[in-house]
Amino acid sequence: MRDGSRPSQPGQDVRARAGDPVTSPPEARRAQGDAAEERACLHLERSGMTIVERNFRTRAGEIDIVARKGDVLVFVEVRSRAVPDFGTPEDSVTPAKRRRIVLTARRYLSDVPPSSWREARFDVIAIDGSGDAAELRHYPAAFDAKGKTL
Repeated sequence: MRDGSRPSQPGQDVRARAGDPVTSPPEARRAQGDAAEERACLHLERSGMTIVERNFRTRAGEIDIVARKGDVLVFVEVRSRAVPDFGTPEDSVTPAKRRRIVLTARRYLSDVPPSSWREARFDVIAIDGSGDAAELRHYPAAFDAKGKTL
C-alpha cells in the first residue's frame, strides 16, 4: 500500500512503517519487566524460596532471579507479555536464550562455595497480561544445564 494506510485483509503485508508504534518505549518495557520480576519474587517467596539475588549480569547474559530453597539454587527467567500479539511469554525463551542463562549460571556458581548448594535448576516464570488480571505460570525445572527443555 503506497498511501501509508494499514492493510485490512488477512494475509496482507503488515510490516511496520516509520512512525508506527510497534512496541512500547524502552522505559515502559523496563517498567513492565520490573513489575513482572517483582511479582515473580513474591510468588517464589510464597512458595517457600528465598531470593538470593536479582539481575545477576555477566558478559554472557543475565539471570533475572537467583532463589534458594534449602540447598537447591534456582535460576529463574521471568518473561512477560502485556498482549498476546507475539506468542506466549514462555515461547520467547529460545534455545539461544537458554544457552546464555546456563553460561551465566555457571559463572554465578563459580563465585559461590560448592558446599553452599547441592543442586541447581532452571525455572521459567511466564506472566500474561498486566495488572491484577495478569496470569502467572511457573515452570520448575523448565530446562536442563544443556539448555534442553524438559
